[in-house]
Amino acid sequence: MNAREEILTRLRATRDPSASLPDLRPPATVPGDLIALFVERATAVGIQVMKDTAHTWVASAVSELRKRSIRAAALWDDPLLSPLAAALESSGIEVISPARHTSDRLAEVAVGITTADAAIALTGTLLLPCDDRRPRSTSLLPPLHLAVLPADRIVATLGHLFQVLHTPLPSALTFITGPSRTADIELTPVMGAHGPTEVIAYVLMD
Repeated sequence: MNAREEILTRLRATRDPSASLPDLRPPATVPGDLIALFVERATAVGIQVMKDTAHTWVASAVSELRKRSIRAAALWDDPLLSPLAAALESSGIEVISPARHTSDRLAEVAVGITTADAAIALTGTLLLPCDDRRPRSTSLLPPLHLAVLPADRIVATLGHLFQVLHTPLPSALTFITGPSRTADIELTPVMGAHGPTEVIAYVLMD
């Protein structure tokens, strides 16, 4: 038996097969309106929150992008975004599928558009599930990230989020609490150093 096998044998011998994780305590409740709390906390961390409806948000989003003179948008492959993709193409904005393009191409696009599977009201955080169809680069490389969030996906705390996560989990979960930011040694804030300088969240109220 060599040294490596000896170490592994000792580790296996000392492992307690009956050991298990403790039961999780129920997460603390957050009183009040979760939507209002999310809007307050998300705004505080720099997310531009747009409350809209399922019938009008597409027109609002197209208007916002046209106002910014955006020529191309990267959209996740998600049924919720299909009406937006059609509306963008009709308005002359090129729609790019992130799953079919390189990171270099996505870095040239002015906006990345995703859905959010959930949001945490207490911290104003968006949760993005990422996989082959929904790459992380969509929310990281373009300078503007636009996320679409149905209001019924807002939960109170991180503890509540873990209670509603679907299994099996995707290859990655991205938590977004405001635009990318950092600071130098003098604590001067710098926006967009490692990601988008702006984040817009469309909260769909119905």
